Amino acid sequence: MGAFAKFGAYIAVKWVIFYIYLFLEGNSKWDFGRINCEGFFLAVFMLLSLPILEVVLLFLPVRLFFRQSKWTRLLILFCVFSLEFALGWYATNQELETWMLVKISLSILLFLLFYRKQFIS
Repeated sequence: MGAFAKFGAYIAVKWVIFYIYLFLEGNSKWDFGRINCEGFFLAVFMLLSLPILEVVLLFLPVRLFFRQSKWTRLLILFCVFSLEFALGWYATNQELETWMLVKISLSILLFLLFYRKQFIS
């Protein structure tokens, strides 16, 4: 699997699991019968904008991560997850919330799952 495809799969799986968490955690009721074309495209844009932004901004630092030595790797990885947290922070209300901690924890766990062979070596 190509590096970009693997990273894209990592981001996609992370966001699908995260959106499922948000859907199950939320108390609002969805009425799919009232969806119009404009609302559908707005919802798709809102759901895909942050994952696409993460792919664009985080792919190169993650690739750089695999080409560095041990301590530099950890520093780069810390910066990648900090940047991811900052994206969520500034894209929303700039207040620490539970979902931010859930998303970062999910990111770290899935990163270790997807890249366990490269991370260990």
